[in-house]
Amino acid sequence: MTLDALLVRLNAAIFALYGIAFIVLPETLSRMVTGEIPASATGLTDMRATYGGMSLGIGIVLLILTLKTETLRLGVLGVVILMLGMAGGRSVGLVIDGVASQTMVTYLMLELAMAALAFWVLVRSGTSRH
Repeated sequence: MTLDALLVRLNAAIFALYGIAFIVLPETLSRMVTGEIPASATGLTDMRATYGGMSLGIGIVLLILTLKTETLRLGVLGVVILMLGMAGGRSVGLVIDGVASQTMVTYLMLELAMAALAFWVLVRSGTSRH
């Protein structure tokens, strides 16, 4: 398996597992990640859909992009965009909200590291084609 495929599949697995966990156990995962749980059934349902369903969907899309060499580079680009989007949103939240739990800082560092690694893989794979 190439480094490109390994990177995208790793992210696909993380998103899919995170999504499944939030669908099945939204209260537990929410408490672990944020220290709180939604106060209503509607909040839990939205958490299952957004954190659960969307994360699972992203994982599946990333996995599909690894199945053909023609779409693998798009998968790596997707990882860069996803990680930078998450890190950007988290950074804005940390600045505006002013609450920086260790979990949020850890997630931010992991997102930035994965974005940098995926960008490096993207550039590396682009230059190896020429």
